[in-house]
Amino acid sequence: MEALVEALGLRKVYPDGTVAVDGVSFKAGPGVTVLMGPNGSGKTTTLSMVAGALRPTSGRVVVCGYDMWGGEWSRPRECVGFAPQDMPFREKLTVMENLVWYGLIRGLSLGEARRRARRLLEEVGLEGAGKKKVAELSGGMRRRLSLAAALMGDPRVLVLDEPTSGLDPAGRMRLWGLIKRLAGERVVIASTHIPEEAEEHADTVLIFHRGRIAASGRPAELIKEYARHSRIVVEGRGLSKAGPPGYAELVEASDTRASFLAEEPEEVLPKLLADLLAAGASVERVEVRRPGLAEVYFAVTGEAELLGGGGAGG
Repeated sequence: MEALVEALGLRKVYPDGTVAVDGVSFKAGPGVTVLMGPNGSGKTTTLSMVAGALRPTSGRVVVCGYDMWGGEWSRPRECVGFAPQDMPFREKLTVMENLVWYGLIRGLSLGEARRRARRLLEEVGLEGAGKKKVAELSGGMRRRLSLAAALMGDPRVLVLDEPTSGLDPAGRMRLWGLIKRLAGERVVIASTHIPEEAEEHADTVLIFHRGRIAASGRPAELIKEYARHSRIVVEGRGLSKAGPPGYAELVEASDTRASFLAEEPEEVLPKLLADLLAAGASVERVEVRRPGLAEVYFAVTGEAELLGGGGAGG
């Protein structure tokens, strides 16, 4: 697989001394690469450096064979379409006017910018919104417009910072469906703080933690390596009467709730329920929670909470 993007030892230190990114290296080829981590973990800073919007303190970014900060600096930027979290639209202009403006910035003629804008509005599902002012758009419509603006230069590499931020689950699903279609012939590098998004839509996941990559790989491979145990949650009465079983790890126990970890929950569950009943407990509800990237994040960082507050470096 051709790697159109290569980050080599990226480091970013802000003037106040904050180290936002510290030695990040990765390659990205066609498909979807997702940077996953909480706010403040370095995702936004990394994407800004990859897109050529922010100069690294040290390290290199190579895009489409060109050094982002080398002598031919315009060549790699022609390859990249970047949609930051807050795209700088002109609120009083219409959707079509904003897209044409982005096309002119990209070097398109006025006629070509208009043709491409009409095609992209149809592609992202905004064909009926061309005459609306940007200030009138909903959050979901603004996200789709950001995607269209990033595509105006027909880039081979698409960089999207938190593309579904602020959307409801249905809106996130629709936008990811569009992103996946766009990734057929492009490199898409996106960020998210939602493990389920990365798990479902990414070809490759880079787990960010405190400015570094804590783990990387395909979602299924990461789960198999770092989070092999499912959690069995039992609710009822008298659950504390039963001691820890020898075939599953007891991680939570009270009179009304108990949790166990097991690699093969289907094999463990019948014996576990039989032992609980034999000990005099009553079972009202049982849930098997399969491990996902949230559990991987905990395993590689030691921190349970992925959704988090702000901080330098996104």
